[in-house]
Amino acid sequence: MPKRHRSDDAGDRRSRSSCRRCPPQRHLYVVLDDWSRGYSIYKLDVDGSGGGDPDDADLYLRAERLPEPPVFRLEMPVKVRGRFALFAAVGTRIFAMDYSDENRDAPVLVYDTATGALAVGPATPAELQYLPKLVAAGDRWLYALDRKASGGGDHLMAHGAGAARDGRAGCWRRDWGSIRDAALGGGRPPDCHAAHPDGRTVFFSVHGRGTFSLDNRTEEWARHGEWTLPFRDQAELDAWVGLRWVDGDDAAGQGLVCSCDVVPPDPDDGDGREPAWKVAEVVEADGERTVAVKLARMGGGVFCLVERRRRRGAHDDGDGRCLLYATTFRLRYGKDGELRAAERRARCYAVHKRSHKFEWQAFGI
Repeated sequence: MPKRHRSDDAGDRRSRSSCRRCPPQRHLYVVLDDWSRGYSIYKLDVDGSGGGDPDDADLYLRAERLPEPPVFRLEMPVKVRGRFALFAAVGTRIFAMDYSDENRDAPVLVYDTATGALAVGPATPAELQYLPKLVAAGDRWLYALDRKASGGGDHLMAHGAGAARDGRAGCWRRDWGSIRDAALGGGRPPDCHAAHPDGRTVFFSVHGRGTFSLDNRTEEWARHGEWTLPFRDQAELDAWVGLRWVDGDDAAGQGLVCSCDVVPPDPDDGDGREPAWKVAEVVEADGERTVAVKLARMGGGVFCLVERRRRRGAHDDGDGRCLLYATTFRLRYGKDGELRAAERRARCYAVHKRSHKFEWQAFGI
C-alpha cells in the first residue's frame, strides 16, 4: 500500500481547515399541504447541479419530483373548519403552529433543520386564531401581527417567541404594546416588514401611513417618516432585498426584486427620507399561470425566487396539481449602476396542494 507524504497530510489539513471556515450550504425548505392527513416539509438542493435556463419555455417538461420522504410531516386535518396551521423560520428552526377551536392547547412545534431535533413549546396563543402575519427578526425572535377583532375594530398586537433551548421552544411574550398606539392602526395590517441587521429591531410599513420600527429590548416604537418600504411582504437582512411592491399585487410584477439601503434603527440617526432603492427583473412572470411567489435568502449573496404556477392548459387549481419554479440568482450592478439578476439557474418541481386556504411557504435555511 503506498505511503502518504507529509505534504499530502498538510494539504488535507489545509483543505479541512478551509472547509471549516466555509459557511454551511443552505437549502430551500418548502411547506405544502400535499397529503390527506396534514402538511409536509421538503428539503431541496436548488443550488446543486441540474439547473436550467429560467427563460426556457419547456423547463416544465423536465419537472422533478419532490424528494421522498419529506424531512418533517405534521399530522393535522387541513380542511376542518376553525383549524389551521402556520409556519415560520427563525435561524435554522422551522416553527409549526396548530390552532383549533376544539383543541386550544395544541403546542408550538419547532423542527431544527441543523440537528433534526423536534422541540415542543407552549400552546399556540389564542390570539393567533385570526391568521396573523409571522415576522422573523434575526435568529432569535419571531413576531406575530394579529388582526384581533376587539374593542370595536381591528386591533394589531405583536408577540415575540425566543429561540429554542434545552428542548423547549421558548415562550410567547405578550403586552408588547398595541401597534395602534404607534399610529399603525386604522384597520389595515402592515404591507411589509424588514428585520434590521442588529437582530433586535423590526420595521413595518403601512401604505398611506408611513414606516415604523419596534425595538424588542426597549419595547418602544419609533416613527421614521411618511415614506414606505418598496417591498411586498418581507424583506431580507443585510442590504434589504425583497419582492417589489406593485399596486394591486398583480402577477405581472411578481418577477421583480427590489434592493434598498438599510435604515438606521434610531430615527434621530437618519434624515427621515425614503431610502434609495433599485429594481431587478429576475424572471418574466407568466400572468396567466403564476399564482403566488416567495423569496428565500440562501446565504452568500444568493437568493431564490420561488413561483407557484398552474400547469399548462389548467385554468384553476381544482385538482391541486401545480408546479414550483425555483430560480436562484445573485444581484449585481451593471455599468450604468442598474441592478440586475446574474447567475440565474432554475429548477421545476411537480407538486400537489390540497387546500386553497393554506398559504404555502418557502425558506432558505
